[in-house]
Amino acid sequence: MRRLACVMAASVLVLTGCSLPRHHPEVTFYANGKAIRVEPAVYCDVNGDNCAEQSQPAQLRVPAGKVVQISVDGQLADGIWEAVFLYRDSAGREQTTGTGLLGKGENFTYTLALPNKTDQLMGIEIHEAAAAVLETGQPLLRGYWAVEVTD
Repeated sequence: MRRLACVMAASVLVLTGCSLPRHHPEVTFYANGKAIRVEPAVYCDVNGDNCAEQSQPAQLRVPAGKVVQISVDGQLADGIWEAVFLYRDSAGREQTTGTGLLGKGENFTYTLALPNKTDQLMGIEIHEAAAAVLETGQPLLRGYWAVEVTD
């Protein structure tokens, strides 16, 4: 999970600020016959300011070769979001990849399937973009939802 946190920090989305917002959208993860609803680990106001840590990463059992279905709150789907995930390939190397930017009222769900049946998922983060952008034109991170995967 530490590596996934580093990836998040290096992501084009950047967190700023500190303090509790009023509404906390949830993300649902479904795998191996079990669904979990997850609150944000960090959540900020719409401009990417006044952020607060909310919760620890959730845990979900996902055996190698199984998919994870992700369903985001309507608030996230109307904005811009992405899924970033860490997995171990069949050679034992840790790999990080993601979906690219989703949302804009078009993407409420995503099915995460790893490249090979022997790959083992290790962690997932959902990132929500804030209304503010960096000088580079990249969006700031408004919040993220984290899941540690067990096999």
